[in-house]
This record gives sequence, C-alpha cells and structure tokens, in this order.
Amino acid sequence: QAKQAANEESVFNLSNDFSRLMGGGNDTIVYQSSVNRHLWAAALETTQEFPLKIADNEGGILETEWIYNESNQRCLIKIRITSQELISNGVVTNFICENKSNDTWIKDTTSYLDEEKKLTLKILKTATELKNSSS
Repeated sequence: QAKQAANEESVFNLSNDFSRLMGGGNDTIVYQSSVNRHLWAAALETTQEFPLKIADNEGGILETEWIYNESNQRCLIKIRITSQELISNGVVTNFICENKSNDTWIKDTTSYLDEEKKLTLKILKTATELKNSSS
C-alpha cells in the first residue's frame, strides 16, 4: 500500500502542480481563450464529418485533412477564428484544392468564394444558435 500511495503522489496533477510551479498555493487557474467560444464550437460542429489535421483553439485555427473525390481532385478547408466577439468578420474560411495529373498534385486555379461564403455563413448561424441556446 505504501508503494501504491507513493506512486499516486508522484503522478502529475495539472492544476495542483502547475499552481505550485507558478508560485501559488491554492490559487485558481484561469484559462483564457483568444477566440470566441461560440464561433469555435460552430466551426468544429460544421467540420465534424471531416478528419481534422489542425485544431488549435488558442490560435483559432482549424484545418481538415485532404478530402478526396473520385475525379482526381482533393481539397482541404482552412478556418480561422479571428475575434473574441461573435461578429461576421470574425471567421475566415478558405478552400484549397488540387487536381491530380500524372501522379502529381497541381493547385487548382478555380475560385471557391461562393463555397467559402456559404461555409462562413453556416458557422455564423450555428454560433448564433449556440449562443442563444446557452443564454
């Protein structure tokens, strides 16, 4: 039992050990995000059907893995949450697509502004719904 207790005491406890490292005793740790939580949650919900490569809530960056289709094309979605407030210009979306030609991926020159706009509007609508349901 003494060995088990020693092992339990030596396990790192994030809240307690970090607080001691920062010179506090029983201080409460406060986590602060630089992005709006409703926009972030809405972006996650909107992209949930795709595997994510990057999900950095502190920096507000979401990026999917490559999404392939049958016609030798692949695309990825990049989303940046740029605001702590729920505002329309607090979300930036980009589609990056490539076409396969002779085993080489070549950047697509097509503009995806309509698709990016629709995705941004979907995120904003979902974020508003999340905010209203939590109020």
